[in-house]
Amino acid sequence: MNLPDRPSAEQRQLKRWYLVLYLRVYNQDDQALLGHIVDINKQGMRLVSDHPIPVNQTFRLWVDVPRKGGSRQRIPLEVESLWSGQDINPDFYDTGFRILNIDMPTLLQMQLLIDEFKF
Repeated sequence: MNLPDRPSAEQRQLKRWYLVLYLRVYNQDDQALLGHIVDINKQGMRLVSDHPIPVNQTFRLWVDVPRKGGSRQRIPLEVESLWSGQDINPDFYDTGFRILNIDMPTLLQMQLLIDEFKF
């Protein structure tokens, strides 16, 4: 499998924030767990998963965000997979996504998510 190169930190325009917990991300179409967010910014994110994710595809996802009192929030996102490859742990795969067509309310939710869970 010929994989595109992962962008280096110098190639990214926005800083990626690492999260204190790996938030679960689901495919909206089939409700399947796609993976967990490793790092994120308002334009993209990196997921770790237990299976390879095809590149150059558009996905409709939701991010599962825990809230106080045991409630949960879903943040819907449309993303495009840009690259994929094995994680440092060979049992997992990393995939980079660009966030597409994000509206202002979702962008604000993403900023709150980053502010709350970054380290």
